[in-house]
Amino acid sequence: MNTSIIDLSELRGEDEFPAYAAVYSSMTGNPFALSPTVMRWSDRIFLSRLDDCQLFWLEHKKKLRCKLIDLFDPLLRHHCGEDYVAVFANHPWQCLLYLQYQLHHQGKGFYLLRSRLDQNIYRTLDWECWFDTQESLTTHLRTINASGFKEDSFRSRQVRMQRFIQRIGVATPHEMSEADANSIMRRFGKWLGRIWQWSFTEASDLQGFPWINLTPQRLPVVKRDLDYPVNQWSYIEVLLREDFARLCDQFHHSDCIHINRMLWEITLYNDHKVSVELSFRHPYSLHRDQPGFDTALYQARYIYDDLMRGLQAREHDLDLPENMPFLCWRVEVGERVLLAPALWDLFAAECEQIDYQQILSLQNKLPIAFECFQPNASFYPEQSFQRASIGASMDEAFDHHPWACGSTSKPLFYFKDPKPIDNPPGGPGQMQKIFLERNSSRWWLSQSALQSIRDYFILKDADGRRSWAYRNQDGEWFKQGEYC
Repeated sequence: MNTSIIDLSELRGEDEFPAYAAVYSSMTGNPFALSPTVMRWSDRIFLSRLDDCQLFWLEHKKKLRCKLIDLFDPLLRHHCGEDYVAVFANHPWQCLLYLQYQLHHQGKGFYLLRSRLDQNIYRTLDWECWFDTQESLTTHLRTINASGFKEDSFRSRQVRMQRFIQRIGVATPHEMSEADANSIMRRFGKWLGRIWQWSFTEASDLQGFPWINLTPQRLPVVKRDLDYPVNQWSYIEVLLREDFARLCDQFHHSDCIHINRMLWEITLYNDHKVSVELSFRHPYSLHRDQPGFDTALYQARYIYDDLMRGLQAREHDLDLPENMPFLCWRVEVGERVLLAPALWDLFAAECEQIDYQQILSLQNKLPIAFECFQPNASFYPEQSFQRASIGASMDEAFDHHPWACGSTSKPLFYFKDPKPIDNPPGGPGQMQKIFLERNSSRWWLSQSALQSIRDYFILKDADGRRSWAYRNQDGEWFKQGEYC
């Protein structure tokens, strides 16, 4: 009989996502399978920073309605073989420390330090494992000639700390996890203090961890020298589309390569060079977007418009063309991730009628990110909704129906903050005041219950334009929205 472990954190609807992963593989795999930001830790261990592709992976996790292990395990098996070992955590040192433990105990597969089981095991790691993992760190610091690191001094401080541990009789690092990292640093040196901080931190920032990005041997780049200066987008668009096709050719039309970032270096008519960045919220495939390359061109158009506005604002008083012409440019792939075709087969099945690939493509094309909101039980409009994580489970703690019925007379467009206005004059040919409702929200939190009362009106001017406003109990008026 097959059994599965229920993760209580998933029942609570938590959407925490690990920031880093350490992957061990005995075969030569694809280090860029999870993220474009990778560090080679040793011949068989790679570190990946998952934050750079977080939205992409969360979208697919939402689509599959699965746990992280079901999301990543098939991909890691495809790239790293059946005997891979991967640890996911919020700091690379924690990934390495727990990976050392699993390799010592001949573990295989996927481990998430967010899970209750792995957290409990992590707390039992002994001093031997803690110091053994420092051997690989020492090798790495020595190799990169880290600033301020002296191996002889570090070794002597390790011995001193081991004697201290034996003297006080503490069996595991977790038993003294409350110790302040600054205290460890003062007693045993900077690097042991940092390692101590990394071991128990909840934050995802590196905190001095010696991260060095693995640079691919060659990333595609194309150059274009224009026959004549160009400053109109309609011409630039045609030429950029040709350049994106040339980039696609350099990828050999591979369906595996997806781009996170491209660099566009432009030489202007005055020989001034401007470097701008085409960023994509989700890994973007040139191959899948050809021949039009609409997604990349949308991002390039936003950059072009911003660049032209900036140049015009800076040089409006100079005798220069209205739009500074381009002489030449260079387009280079800055970051890319290798997503195997198996990934798209894995994500192909969908029970609901939602095309997630189109949603991801739309987010890449837009100049701003998607936002998600959910309602709150409040009569105050500015408190009646709150931002929610995209894909998170919505809170259904109250009945939305009476609140929805009460919103039928409210406008579509709200002001972010109510705007103070003068008392609208009434009378023939002037402002018409139409009373809507009196409401109050959380009056028990106010020092004076009357101060929480608002009288809402529709203000209609002589031309028929309507605004939404309220009057407080002090007689002050505030405009809060506009009707279409």
